[in-house]
Amino acid sequence: MRRSSWQRDSFSIIVNVTSWQNSLMDTSLLRRIMFTCCRNRIMKLSLETITQQIIQNKRIMNCYFKYIMLVVASVFALSSCEEKEVEVYGNEAYLVFEMPGYGLTNTPRDSMVFSFPAKGDECVEDTLWFKARIIGKALPYDREIELVVNEKTTTAKRDENYKLEPVIMPANSYTVDIPLVVYRAGLKGKSVRLELTVEPNEYFGVGFDKTSKAVFWWGDMFIKPDNWDISNYKPCFGEFTETRYAFILKACGIVELPDPQDLVTLGYYNAKVREALYEYNKTHDKPLEDELGLVEFNVWTGVGGIG
Repeated sequence: MRRSSWQRDSFSIIVNVTSWQNSLMDTSLLRRIMFTCCRNRIMKLSLETITQQIIQNKRIMNCYFKYIMLVVASVFALSSCEEKEVEVYGNEAYLVFEMPGYGLTNTPRDSMVFSFPAKGDECVEDTLWFKARIIGKALPYDREIELVVNEKTTTAKRDENYKLEPVIMPANSYTVDIPLVVYRAGLKGKSVRLELTVEPNEYFGVGFDKTSKAVFWWGDMFIKPDNWDISNYKPCFGEFTETRYAFILKACGIVELPDPQDLVTLGYYNAKVREALYEYNKTHDKPLEDELGLVEFNVWTGVGGIG
């Protein structure tokens, strides 16, 4: 196997370090070793500082000897990973999906939830947008993306519950926005599920497992957002129920929640729903209740301190 210049230098480091261990006070040899490491971006330590420390205490030299050997071993481990990545993705292209929004730890989502009642009674269809992204090279011509439905996990029916047109990755592009049209008819009080995956073809293979599928839920009911329990939605608004969710959207005058990482907006909406709940309870004989009992909202600011 042909090795890069920095890999050959790494072999040189091993030989030199062995000699160095046999001659612990050879500071000029140490300088050459550390220079080789710095030149290959392995270490960014001060040569003068290291040399002075070594002169003061021989025991320090043994510590640096072990450290340099560890760095060299790490370099070879990284080089094997880099070569593997090039080997896998060098001349091919793979596809992954991207959904809008994130969970609590900025982890990518693989699903999207849509509730028709949030858009009002007049909304009978809507479009859910998601992306397909290339892992590989953009090429100067259009390429077809083949999407297939996982029939085992899908309850939605094509043309009756949704419409999905053929998808093309445009020339010289790394991403394409994909529209999924969803219908409300026949879904009163229930929801349907659609799972899409990539079908390998002459242009694209399947990318990473976590992002190689796209899952959608929608219906004529308030559906729990897929990232409610793992994001800031839960500490901000509490346990999910349909009644609570409907109250939140109405009180805030929105049809969907903001990104869970938008702490300022979530903190503002938390204040709005608490104010709306106070007004509701003041003007009704009974306080607001949902499927779990009495509705309450804790103070949540999203910026530490109270809430």
